[in-house]
Amino acid sequence: MRGMRRVALYVALPLVLACLAGFAWYRLSDTARGWRYEDKLAGYCKGVIPYDESAFFTDLDTAALDYTNPSFGAGLDYDICRVANFVLALGRIPGRALGASENGQSIFTEIQLREWDVPPTPLGGGWHGFTSAGVTSVVLPCRNKDVSVAVSAQEIAADDPSPDRARKIAELVTATAVNAARRWSCEADPGGRIPDLPATPKPSRSGAAEGTCQGVPLRGRGDLVRPIMETKTSGTAPVEGCLLGASEVPDGVRGEPRYRLYGSFGPFAQRLRSASDEEKDGQQYSRTAGSDSFGVWASAKCPGFSARALFTLDGTESIDTVVRRNLAEDLLTGFARASAERHHCTDLRLPG
Repeated sequence: MRGMRRVALYVALPLVLACLAGFAWYRLSDTARGWRYEDKLAGYCKGVIPYDESAFFTDLDTAALDYTNPSFGAGLDYDICRVANFVLALGRIPGRALGASENGQSIFTEIQLREWDVPPTPLGGGWHGFTSAGVTSVVLPCRNKDVSVAVSAQEIAADDPSPDRARKIAELVTATAVNAARRWSCEADPGGRIPDLPATPKPSRSGAAEGTCQGVPLRGRGDLVRPIMETKTSGTAPVEGCLLGASEVPDGVRGEPRYRLYGSFGPFAQRLRSASDEEKDGQQYSRTAGSDSFGVWASAKCPGFSARALFTLDGTESIDTVVRRNLAEDLLTGFARASAERHHCTDLRLPG
């Protein structure tokens, strides 16, 4: 009997040790952590978060994938998910959808610019995307339906990232968009490798525009239009901007731009339009071109999107005099023509 117990002990002890070793391997090894991470991704945020691009930020920690909030409304369905230190929003946007929703929240709220006093930097590589002030967004227009897939990542408490980190963020967003397009049966044309992204643009008193301010008639306007702030040009950026001048403030501190010129395409033009009577700005953009007390706008038909692109100028002071209105229209006309040409747009409608 004693011998049988000894034999049982010799058999059971190795089994216990093997189980403990297996459990330790499953909990601690990189391979097992990868399996658990892959299992979590399969059912998280519609299953579209990419493994490699997200693992760079999460280090395979499933606790970094701990929040998802599917939302519906105004014909738009979208998800908000957390990936490490990012709030990731993804959705599909019909070409006829408008920016306002009943509760004021929609995918348009999530993908929009957070900073209008710094022009967004295009992602390049043929992507319809940009990065600006901790937000990176990309849009994939579908060839087989009048829908766009949009994905945006907003980094919580973000500093200005290094060029390499900015590219890694863009790779997470673009890979997610490709997966989302596949899930939603959207036949889209992705871009290629994303280049290193430049630092946030700074104001310049250079005599000539070299980027997104090209085409704007600056000569002879002096401090009304200088300094300028611009980014490199791209024929695919869904938002591009040119900022001119600076309002006067006490103590010599640079004020906000005197004129903000923006080109918005696809969903970023749609979000500016509204069917609500309470949304005055949205109502004005229901016309193809025009003006009000503080701005002027134009529009054009651009490839890839059924919604007309919008080219807008907003000023810090009223343009209700003939001289100011003529200046605003001249500035917008130069900007809109150059931007529309870069994006291969047609049927440009100008104010005035």
